[in-house]
Amino acid sequence: MTGYGRAEGGTTFGHLLVEIKSVNHRFLDSRIRLPRQLASLEPMILNHLKNSIARGRVEVSLSLLSTGSGMGEPSLNIALAQLYRQAAETASSALNLPNTVGLEFLLRMPDVLQVSDAGADPETAWNEVRPILDQAIRSLGDMRSREGEALTDDFQKTLASLEVHRLRLEQLKETVVVDFRERLQTRLKNLLNENGGVDPVRLHQEVALFADRCDISEELARLESHFKQFGEILFLPEPVGRRLDFLLQEMFREINTIGSKANHLEVTQTVLQMKNLVERLREQAQNVE
Repeated sequence: MTGYGRAEGGTTFGHLLVEIKSVNHRFLDSRIRLPRQLASLEPMILNHLKNSIARGRVEVSLSLLSTGSGMGEPSLNIALAQLYRQAAETASSALNLPNTVGLEFLLRMPDVLQVSDAGADPETAWNEVRPILDQAIRSLGDMRSREGEALTDDFQKTLASLEVHRLRLEQLKETVVVDFRERLQTRLKNLLNENGGVDPVRLHQEVALFADRCDISEELARLESHFKQFGEILFLPEPVGRRLDFLLQEMFREINTIGSKANHLEVTQTVLQMKNLVERLREQAQNVE
């Protein structure tokens, strides 16, 4: 499920901004971007996300908008700054261009101005980061919940359409068996009459046996159960995405079986419509945690 959350707050190592973005994914795939000074917190953040988010491709970014006393004292790498300055002078001479390199430029060059690690215990830093991270996760959850409400409404409408088709198949199921039995009996009689007589009782038994194979009552009963479970799962408080995936696979299997068993035009047309609706649900279910 897509979403965005952010939170910020003060810490001993500076003003921290936490941003979380999520997009659809079958499993949880977390990517963390941290300031170098907080790199040791990555395992803790990953573990915390596993306990908070069930699935989705999640990007978490922590940024220090300003540094505090907890990040240590800044130090200047004079030797490296001199090398940058010499390189600028060489380039200026070689290209016959004015050398405009000043102090501000040198201080922006990588590793010229460094802030030493404060040596704070990772657990101590984590205790400051976690509340801000939790706030960002809640912000993300709020946005995902709003999307979930819209999805639930769409799920219910599609499920209602599927139930209408299922009820139509319930009306057709006896006709399917009777039509199949009559067609099969006629074809067998014609075939057997060409090759001599046949025992009518035996013929009736064989026709009944084959006709039972096109009975779709069991598949329709299982579909009814799947539809009911699907509707109930939508309102459970815990993550339900994988359970919905499983039910949709079962729905598709039952509908496919109905299509293969019933050699009937209207049943075939109804099955095609139901397959399209289930595919739509499967696409939408990828948005559910």
